[in-house]
Amino acid sequence: MLQTGKAFTAKGMQVLEFVGKETMDLLISETGIEVEKNPKDGEQEGYEDQLYEEVTFDRCFYIYGGPEQLEELEALSNHYALLFNRRKAKLSSEQKSVYDGKLKQVQQIFSLSTDVEGSGRESDKGKKVETGTEGSGDEMKNLHDTSVSKAADMAAGFTNALAGQTVNDIIQRTAGRLESLHSEGVHRISEMCCFAISQLLMLGKSIISSTNKVQDEDADTDILNIDWPEDSVEKAKIIRTKAQSMTGFVEAVSSSFITGIADVAEAYQAAMKAVTATSLDASPQTSVQEKVKAFSEHLRSDQTTAVGNIQDGLQYLTYLVLSTSMPSA
Repeated sequence: MLQTGKAFTAKGMQVLEFVGKETMDLLISETGIEVEKNPKDGEQEGYEDQLYEEVTFDRCFYIYGGPEQLEELEALSNHYALLFNRRKAKLSSEQKSVYDGKLKQVQQIFSLSTDVEGSGRESDKGKKVETGTEGSGDEMKNLHDTSVSKAADMAAGFTNALAGQTVNDIIQRTAGRLESLHSEGVHRISEMCCFAISQLLMLGKSIISSTNKVQDEDADTDILNIDWPEDSVEKAKIIRTKAQSMTGFVEAVSSSFITGIADVAEAYQAAMKAVTATSLDASPQTSVQEKVKAFSEHLRSDQTTAVGNIQDGLQYLTYLVLSTSMPSA
């Protein structure tokens, strides 16, 4: 059976709630990372660096079940590719040419880097039928809204938090806030990516359900009950529009945490100017600046990876969309 968008693990949800030591302990328990539990004082900095290095998109993506969801989509793709070829083999030469053309069209529509005319158009088709499964589209927006708010909250008021602090305290507090923003950003981006992929799975499941005509009181309540058009190209345009919306949310969340990091860096620079009347070793400031640059680059890279994973999931629906629109005999 297909997994649905609500198939996030309990521990996956826990990951978002704990940033810092709790987050790292959870990641360690989930992934089997072995680190020294009681580092010596002289090793503390390296220990913390190692922990934060482990807060990566790939690890969070794994915890949220992303690889399994992509594997499931790939399995669907393989199954429906075989079905497509079997059905096409029974068609006349003229019909084969028609479906070869549709294949190219759908592949182009499912390439998010390609402009497609009419892909963003709203119509009565592609809208949900009133059922108990409403809300998954809103969930993605809610994830976006709460994530953007979280990034803003973590950066807000940091200038006041640094007021009156010593140089060392300013450096330590800034480093801690930057690490928290980076860690939270990674988790939020990976969660939204996994949710988007799960939505693609649910869309595929909805098409299968619609084709099999099992939308009745005995049908799986997790299936999205959508009024799908008959034509495969029109189905593809509807799915693309939804995927574009989801990638837009992911990109916005990434940008919000990068902006938060920039705001913290700006507050740090202002605070340092206020307290450094005498000469100061530049290495601590260099360390903070390196964190700002590295964390921002990490989040941009994670955004690219997340969008790429959504793109992969979208492409996996190509043959499903085509074969379910073909004559079965």
